[in-house]
Amino acid sequence: MAPAADKRLSGRKVSAVACFDSFGKVAMTLLAACRREGAETTLHLLQVSNRALSRRQRLEIRRTDPRTAIHKGSWSDFRSITAAMAGDTDVLILGLDGQRSRDALLMLATEWHGRSDRPLLVSAYPGILFRFALEGMLDRSGADLLCLNSQHDLETYRMGRQSLELTSDNAVVTGLPILWNAQPHSKKIAKPSIVFFEQPSIPVHPLQRRYLCQQLKKLAEAWPEHPVIFKPRTSSIESTLHRRHGEMAGTIDRLSKSVPNLQLSFKPATRLLRNCGCAITVSSTAALEAMAMGISTRIVGDLGVTETLGNHFFAASGAVASFAAIADNPFEPIHNEAWLRDQGLQDNGPERFITALLDRLQSGVEAL
Repeated sequence: MAPAADKRLSGRKVSAVACFDSFGKVAMTLLAACRREGAETTLHLLQVSNRALSRRQRLEIRRTDPRTAIHKGSWSDFRSITAAMAGDTDVLILGLDGQRSRDALLMLATEWHGRSDRPLLVSAYPGILFRFALEGMLDRSGADLLCLNSQHDLETYRMGRQSLELTSDNAVVTGLPILWNAQPHSKKIAKPSIVFFEQPSIPVHPLQRRYLCQQLKKLAEAWPEHPVIFKPRTSSIESTLHRRHGEMAGTIDRLSKSVPNLQLSFKPATRLLRNCGCAITVSSTAALEAMAMGISTRIVGDLGVTETLGNHFFAASGAVASFAAIADNPFEPIHNEAWLRDQGLQDNGPERFITALLDRLQSGVEAL
């Protein structure tokens, strides 16, 4: 390992704030990249309206980079935590949803008014942008460095900014940070699992959710030698940014009583993917993780391909399939690699991020 003095962020102090588990993981991923370049790193996990992260969620965030310090607090502490960073912290990463990003930027504009010694502000996304993409990007556009997943996202952002007669110079394509560490499967799995990754609010209609459960039962019956696992987004006691339904896990639990290989698992997605031979979802970011690992991935097409389901994002991926087609051929990768690289997989994502960060630190920041 190179001496600390030779690292590009040696002597720099980088902090992050995050409120939800997915944002905490992406903030920690960015912090880890900075720490490897010699920075001192800290993550502030801020609870929102009694929606505290569970111990499991906090452990998953910590596993992303165990060497970065984590401090717990409340979203109401944001102003006091960040006000003291001017003159002390070099970079502040905002791991926040759109609404809180906008609120945070307005608060910081007041707290750091007229100060050129404020931290450089960075914002990034924890997942794919398939809904309110332009709105979410513009909510974050006050950041000095906006990390985007793809060239398509950058073009959308540039269009929105140009319509307001503003530049888009603060944006850089880094790829989806959670894919930075994705490694292809290296071992042969004797009886690989089939894993369905749930989302908190998709599909919306209860009839559609019951349909998915019944199809997973039939899939388990068709492949009795392989575990068919339902991975809930969160448990009943855990919080997430989006509203959740929760009853799918209960339905699968009941169905599993008569189908031994149908299982419910709350293990982290990264662990489940290690032994996964087929990843199924409606439109979860987990599909991109699976594809990046070379895992056979299927996007459910039985309910249509729509903006409401979010699976329109995957329309050109080559992975959209019906449950009947999945049952016939679950383990052969069929996704389009070129599409994947256009939508978030960047081999040099961390380097793009660090290079952009150094460029902006060298240029200095203007008063907010």
